[in-house]
This record gives sequence, structure tokens and C-alpha cells, in this order.
Amino acid sequence: MILIRIALRNLRGHWVKGLIVGGLLFLGAALVVVGLSLLSTIDRSMAKSIVGSVSGNLQVYAKDAKDKLTLFAGMTDGTEIGHVEDFAKVRQTLEAVPGVKAVIPMGTDVAMVYGGNVLDVKLDQLRAAEKGKDKDKSKVVRAHVRKMVGLLAKDLDRMSDLRAVKNMSDETKQAIADVKQGGSDAFWASFDKDPFTALEFLENKVAPLGLNADMIWFRYIGTDLDRFASNFELFEVVDGTQVPKGQRGFLFNKLTYEETIKHRTARRFDKIRDRLAEGFTLKRDEDLQQWRKLNKDQMREITYQLDDRTEPMVRQFLQKHLDNSASAIEVLLAQFMDINDDNFGARYTAFYAGIAPHLMLYSVKIGDVMTMKGFTSAGYPTTVNVKVYGTFRFKSLDKSMMAGGMNLIDLMSYRDLYGFLTADRKEELAKLQAQSGVKPPSHDRAEADLFADADDEVEELPRAATVVAANEVGKTNSEWPAAVAAAPAVESGFDEFAKVDMKASAKKYGEDLFGRVYAQPDIDGGVVRNAAILLHNGIDERQAKLAVQKACNDHKLGLQVMDWREASGMIGQFLFVIYAVLAGSLFIIFFTAMVIINNSTVLATMERTREIGALRAIGAQRSYIRKMFFVEGLVLALLFGSLGSAFGGLVVAFFNAKGIAAFNDVFVFLFAGPRLYPTMSFTHVVVALVVVTVVTLFSTLYPAWLATRVTPLQAMQDAE
Repeated sequence: MILIRIALRNLRGHWVKGLIVGGLLFLGAALVVVGLSLLSTIDRSMAKSIVGSVSGNLQVYAKDAKDKLTLFAGMTDGTEIGHVEDFAKVRQTLEAVPGVKAVIPMGTDVAMVYGGNVLDVKLDQLRAAEKGKDKDKSKVVRAHVRKMVGLLAKDLDRMSDLRAVKNMSDETKQAIADVKQGGSDAFWASFDKDPFTALEFLENKVAPLGLNADMIWFRYIGTDLDRFASNFELFEVVDGTQVPKGQRGFLFNKLTYEETIKHRTARRFDKIRDRLAEGFTLKRDEDLQQWRKLNKDQMREITYQLDDRTEPMVRQFLQKHLDNSASAIEVLLAQFMDINDDNFGARYTAFYAGIAPHLMLYSVKIGDVMTMKGFTSAGYPTTVNVKVYGTFRFKSLDKSMMAGGMNLIDLMSYRDLYGFLTADRKEELAKLQAQSGVKPPSHDRAEADLFADADDEVEELPRAATVVAANEVGKTNSEWPAAVAAAPAVESGFDEFAKVDMKASAKKYGEDLFGRVYAQPDIDGGVVRNAAILLHNGIDERQAKLAVQKACNDHKLGLQVMDWREASGMIGQFLFVIYAVLAGSLFIIFFTAMVIINNSTVLATMERTREIGALRAIGAQRSYIRKMFFVEGLVLALLFGSLGSAFGGLVVAFFNAKGIAAFNDVFVFLFAGPRLYPTMSFTHVVVALVVVTVVTLFSTLYPAWLATRVTPLQAMQDAE
């Protein structure tokens, strides 16, 4: 108690130095509390985002993989991760590990979808009208198609003016000639004589050059969609429906759907709305001004889609909304697109009320069957047709492209697209072999034939086997039979497929594919690239990781295990970056505090030589003097450390009430939502006080040592 009273008296006597040192300790303690609170909250939020969306608690993939699995990699990063050959065995083994809730098959890749263009859509409508002999509809659509072909011809004329004809390839010259022919009066005058021949010409020669054609690249996950939806807690369907259990299908992420599939003008209107909501203004923000300019410059993206029926409706709407009697749709649209901070709200509402309903708002609509183009594991191009059932989102992550960039496809279609042999393909191969009488060579025989010398006798397979092998590469289930049917005729005069109706087989196969319901053994019984492991609540991830790895080793699954931080790549390591920044800041603060505490205490020791000498003269031991300095440091640390911790707690409470806004889509993902609400625990306060106390006591070691060297004789000499 006496030491504490002496410490308080000395602190009052040197209050200026005490405040300087205490201020640094105050700041350090506050920073520790706030920093640890933020870090722990971000860690929980990241776990919620990553574990609850795509990764699960753990990931397993091939032990001999060339690359490290990275779920949030770029388009081509981390692609050589090997394969999990027998997922059914993997699932059965790992779900038996205590604490494991579910094992979900996965495979991540990129694909391209050709979004088509308005001309494609209108030609389909025109063909349907001609087949149905709907003269009124045919007349309207025919006029629109002729208008679009005419606009395309004008665009190509401008291109040819900019580029010398002599520098054009023959293909380019022919394309220009085809478009001009499709827009000529003679072509349309003869349309009624043979409409389907004319349509075939337009579809094959003109439509591929049409405006508004989109090549859309996106990232997707092939998985068991039903089990994915039931086990990842952040998943929810937004538009449309979930893919029926056991069937093939595709789900767009809502953010991807809005950012890439939507009409460009509508997309820019949405971006302007969102940015204005963030507090930016059209008057000052360059991005907003650029989007406004693009909407004004690219009005043809709207007029190109309007036909003789819809254009008058849009014109009348704009005339009423703008109070302008102009008859030219271009003039009205130019005025409408001239937005500012005052009129944007009304224009945005008007766009979706009077213009958007007459546009092809999405190039791929829910319910459409789209053709996905990708590459097999061997690098061959391949395609697969898949039905779009709807859109989904991960709750609270609507604005984050980290989560919004992931779309979902069923596992069977994924295997087709990636080149894995599926049950469908095996079944179709077996049917073709049975119908044609062709038997595939054994593995050993095929290898011997492949590496045979020139003089060796090699058994030649029937021509059908060659056709099958050549056309199988890069073909999907639905394309494969048709590709065989389209193979060149055999010169020998023997046709192995003479009794096989390949076209009928291909058509029936394609129709049956979307309605087929796969049993769980069919879904599980195949190749996947990796698998997510979800744990029951309260299970320690480190212990579970060790248990899963042991199970993989014991059952010779050939798999390696990583936690969600490792699987998420740089995103998962972000927390360590924050730790490093916080540690660096604390090091600077506390190092400065140590230097100041050390210097001020040394000076105080020199000023207190008489006092220390007097204490030594009346019998105070060196250990007592040392304790006196340590108690002074301890009082200083506890006093200002407590005040700093309390202040840090108030800061955390303030941000917990208000939230910290995520300033870009990456932080939306890290915060598990648009705002972060940090929380503080008693542990954070204890850590802050311990750190401040240790730093302070360490800083007093040298001054305390100097004080113990003071003798009564030195005190009397100083007095003289």
C-alpha cells in the first residue's frame, strides 16, 4: 500500500511526463480493443460468407493435384486440381467421420453463352408465324426483320468505307453481299414464294452478323443442386424455381444475371440508380456522366428492338411523359436520356413502365434452353444444352461479385461439359454399339495398336468405330448421335448404320434428357473435381480437418484436405493482412511509448537521486527500490490502459449501433453484408491491459536498474 501511495505521489509530481506516457498507453489500449473487435467480427463474417456460400468448412481434392485448389481464382487460375474418381465412396467414408454434416460434390469452371441477338429472336418468331399461317403477325415481324437487316447493311457499308475493299477477305466481301441481298427489295418481293428458304438464308447468312450479339463468359459450379440448396444456409432462390430434384438444369446468380445478361441500357439505368443512392451526383461524378453519355449515344439498342407494333406505343408514352409532340422516336429518346440529378427518379420509373416492357430485357430468359460452350479437361471445345430454371442469391451478399460471380449447374451436365463420362453417355454408347455391331477394343489392345510399329499387323476396326471416335471428341450427349449420323459415307459401300435411324435417335435423346430424373447413385457415382465438407455446429474445424485427413489416408482415397481460409485463396488470407497492419501499428505506438517511458523514467531517476539515497540510508533494499519503480509503471499502465480500453469499448459500441459500410463488393463479401457490426468481448479488454502492462514494465527495467545503483553517499554529494 505504501508503494502505491509513493507511486501516486511521484506521478502527481511529474504529471506532464505522466500524461505524455499515459496518452500513448491510452491510444495503444484503445487500438488493441478496437482492432481485436474488428478482427474477430470480420473473421466470423468471412466464415459466414465463405462457409455458407460455396466452400463449406473444409474442402477435399486430389492429393496429386498440380495446382492448389482456389475457389475464388481467376478465369484460368488453379485449374490443374486433379479429379476425385469415386465420389460415392468419398461421400460414404467422410460422412461417417464424427462431426461431418454433409459432403457436397463440386467442380468449378468457366463457360461461354452466346446470348443471341434480336434478329435471331425475330427470325424465330417469323418462322413460327409462317408455320402457323398467322398472316397478321408475319406481316409485323417481317417488317421488323427487314428494318433490322437494312440497318445492318448500312453499318456494314460504313465499315467498308473505312476499310479499303482490296484489304477485305473474301469471307468479309461475301458477308456484306449476303446482308445486302437480304435487305434488297427483290429478296422481300420473293419472300412469299418460298418463305422457309428465305428464312434459312437469313438465319444462316445474315443473323450471325446481327447487332447486339453477346458472348457472355461466366464462372459456374457443377454440383448436386438439391443437396447444395439444403446444406448451404445462405442459398435462396430469387426468380423462377429450384431445379427439380435429380434433373438437369442451370441457375444464374442474380447478380450475374443482372450485370451480364440484362439489356445494356437497363443495366446502366440500374447502375446510375445505385450510385446516386450512395451519395454521388450526376453533376460531379465522372462514372455517372459516362453512363448517361453511353445511354444517349447507344439509343439504337432500343430502336433496333421496336417494330411497327411497339414503336408507336413507346412513342406515345414518351410524348406524354415528356410533354413533347415530336414524332421521331430518336428525338424523343434523346430527350428522355438527358437525365440529371433532379429528373432521374422519374425517368427511371418511366423507363421500366413504358419502354422496358417492349424490349428483350434479358438475352437469356428464365425457362430458355441455352447452349453453354466450354472446354473439356483435355482442352477440347465442347457444348451442352441446359435449361435455365431461375436465379438465386446468397443472403446478404447481393452486391458482392465475389459471391455473385458463382452460378450453378447440375452435376450431370457439368460432367458432360467438362468431358467426364456420364451414365447417359455410357448408355448411348452401349446402344450405338449394339445397333451397329461394333465392339470397342480392350484397353490393352488399344494401347498396343496405338504404339504399333509400321510393319506390325494391326486389326482394322470397322468404319463405324472410326466415325464414333472422331466425332465423340468435343461433343455433348445430345450432339454425339447427330454427329455420328452426319459422318461421311463409307466408300466401301458398307454402311454400318443403315438400319439405325440416327436422326430420330438424336431427337428423342435430346427430348428425354431434360425430363430424365437421375437417382442419387447416378449423381454420386461419377467423377468430381473437389468436394465441400460441412460440419455440425460447435465442431472444432482443426480437429475435424485432422479427422477427415486421417479417414482419407486410412481408406486410401488419395485426397488432401484444406480449410475454408486456404480454399478461398487471397480472400481467406485477407484477415492475416489486417492482423499484420494492426500489429505494425501497435508496434510503432508501443515502441514509441517504450522509448518515451524509458527516457522519462531515466530522467526522473536522476532527479530523484536524493529521495532514493534517503530511502537507501534508512534501510530500503535494492529490491524495494526496484518494486517501487515497477509499481509506478503498473499504476500508470492500469490507469491509462483501463481508460483506453473503456474508450475503445465506446468506439466499438458506436460502430455496432451504426455499422461500418462496405465500400466495395469485396468488403460486402468480407463483412457478410453491406455493413459490419463489430462486437467486443471481455477477452479483448484483458489482452489490451496485458499488452499495455507488459510494455510499460519492460520499459522500466533499465531505469529501475539505475535506481538500485544509487547509494546514500551519492545522495549526500548531490545535496552539497
